[in-house]
Parts: sequence; structure tokens; C-alpha cells
Amino acid sequence: MIKQRLCILTIFACLSTLHTASAHDTWLLPKAFRLKPEQRSLLAFTSGMIFPQNNYAIKPERIENAFVLLADEKTQLTKRQTTPKALEISVMPPNVGVAMAFVELVPKSLSLTPKLVREYLGEIGASDSLKAVWRNVPQTGSSMKWRESYTKHAKTFFFVGKEEDVQRDSSWKKPCGMKLEIVPEAHPGLLRAKGALPVRVLLDGKPLPNFPVGFVGESGSKSILQTTNIEGRTTFALPKAGRYLLRGTLLKPLQNNDLEWQSNFTTLTVEVRP
Repeated sequence: MIKQRLCILTIFACLSTLHTASAHDTWLLPKAFRLKPEQRSLLAFTSGMIFPQNNYAIKPERIENAFVLLADEKTQLTKRQTTPKALEISVMPPNVGVAMAFVELVPKSLSLTPKLVREYLGEIGASDSLKAVWRNVPQTGSSMKWRESYTKHAKTFFFVGKEEDVQRDSSWKKPCGMKLEIVPEAHPGLLRAKGALPVRVLLDGKPLPNFPVGFVGESGSKSILQTTNIEGRTTFALPKAGRYLLRGTLLKPLQNNDLEWQSNFTTLTVEVRP
């Protein structure tokens, strides 16, 4: 029984996109955000307890889509190597400018105990109406069912060439087409400390209002949770230089004999310069 509970806790930790600094998130992060032309880029795809520390390597067979977009060219990310704490993905950028890399995983399913469900709903910023749906789920025997299918989406940017090559490239404004996506509305290559990062969240390409987005900096710094407006927008202050993670979870109930819930997790990593 203890062994089974520990297994559930481990699975839950790897699933959740949380707004506490001690939780597991899944992200895509360049080893270097700025590259010279014809310099190979190395991306770490991982889950971790404290961003940006690698903790758990994503298995290559879980990847459904993996691409980099640069200068109107879409290149599949096929060169992958598993290391103890991260799946390393390498790519040779075909041009200069702003490169947008993204990875989507195949759906997975799991079950949670009622106690973990309560923690989960609080940690992802679930609405009161969504919590009420859970409270009203019919009980089976002595327990309430929670069977969930979840899908993860991760995105990042890196920059190739001279500063002027990066500045004049506006391709970063375009969504990459993930089901759930955080799109920056300020140039991700020009972010500076004491500035701001406005973003828009899209679901199937359409603005997603009233959606909680988490924002956390390096090494367990204080996390912030903000909700998008009616246009799917919110803006985060950038207190200091470093790497930042934006994250969100869209959870909805299902009418299904095999599942009660479905979720999509999305993350975006950016670099802020001094």
C-alpha cells in the first residue's frame, strides 16, 4: 500500500504544472540563447523540481511533434540523445533571425486519489466552478473517481546571427500551432530587466480568457500566478536578468466511460538580459 502511494505521488509530481516553486514542470530550454550562424543549437527537454534545474529526462518515444521554425523554414527536431536528467535535442539552424522551437507529447493517462486532486486543483489555479464539478462527481464505493488524460506542450526561442538580424525578424509574433500556446507580444530577443513581458494565450489558435498563467524565475524564486483577460492577455513584470518559465494548465471534465478529465499543459521559456 505504501509502495503504491509513493508511485501515485511520483506520477502526480511529474504531471502537474504548478504555481509553487517546489513542483514539477516540463520545459524546453536552450543551452545558449544566442548563436552564431552555422552554430549547432542544443535544447534540453526535461522536467524539474526547481526551474531551470534538470531532474527527469523525457522519453523520446513520448514525442509527437518536435520542430524549429526559422526564416519561414520548418525543421523537424530528430537528433535526440537521452542523458540522465534531460533529453537533449540538437539542431543546425538553417538561417539567421529568431528561432522558435516547440515540442508536443502524446497524451498519457493516470488516476489520482481525492487528496491529491484537491492539491492539484489548488496548484493549477482551478476556478471555483471547476472545483464544484469535482465535488459533485458521484462516488463509487468509498472513493471518488479521477481518471485523467493529459498532454504537454513546450516552447522556447533562441536567436541566430547579429543583433540586427534578430531585431528585424518579426516571426516570433506568429503562433506555432500548438493546441495550447503562450505567445509573447514583445520581442523575446529584446527582453530587459525592469521591463515587461506581455503575452497572449491561445487555445486552438483562439484567445483563451480567464486562464491562470504561472511565471517563475531561476532557482526557486517567488512564483506569480495571473489570469488572462477577455482577450487572452496578461503582462508580467521582469524584475531582473535571467531565465524565466511561463506555464499553464487547461483542465476540463469529460463525459466518458473511461475518463473523467482531460488536460493540456503548456510552458514557454525566455531569457531576460540586464
